[in-house]
Amino acid sequence: MDEGSPEPDILEQQGKPPLPRLPWPGWRPPRGAGVMAAVTLAVGLAAGYAVGYGQGRGTAAAPAKPAAPTAPAPTAASQATETAPPLLPGFFGAALTQDAGTCSVQTGRDLELGIPLTNQSTETILLQSARPVSVMPEMLTVRSWRWGPCGLDGNRIVPDTLALGPGQTTWVTAVVHPLIACPAPVPVQFRVAYSVNRQPATSSLPGFVDLSGVRYSGCPAA
Repeated sequence: MDEGSPEPDILEQQGKPPLPRLPWPGWRPPRGAGVMAAVTLAVGLAAGYAVGYGQGRGTAAAPAKPAAPTAPAPTAASQATETAPPLLPGFFGAALTQDAGTCSVQTGRDLELGIPLTNQSTETILLQSARPVSVMPEMLTVRSWRWGPCGLDGNRIVPDTLALGPGQTTWVTAVVHPLIACPAPVPVQFRVAYSVNRQPATSSLPGFVDLSGVRYSGCPAA
């Protein structure tokens, strides 16, 4: 290499391509080459940042839309149409219940069906009304009802409301008309409205699960 020349000398060997000679200690690259390298590095960094930022924006998850509020499913309590018996001091349970035993009388083609009611509370109950319910109205219709047992004279005056003291029992009777020859499989229930200390309440009583135990002309007895 010539003195003062910045370029490295080339060493030649017989039969082999020339090899560059390593720069001498203290050798520096030309100023223009350094500037060009710095510019290239800056451009590369800027391009890399732009690509990374664009990919980050493209893969970001969109915010989830809030779920639409759903109405709560109705519960059994919200669907009930009956009024629960009022709470009485020192008493727990149903104030009005159906006792064991039933009565039945056939009058023409009609049937009188009666059940006993007992006041289980410690207060006087005022019976207001009773509604016999035919679970199968296509087989049996309800004509009327009254306070009292079966076979009671229809001309006898019966009050619309009846006071029932603690532990006392009375009867409620429904007059029904069968629409089929033998009404054995037909159930009849009773819904009784009453009040305790001027607090209204309603009790649904099982009545007759079916009429298989009721004698009716032309039908076999159970």
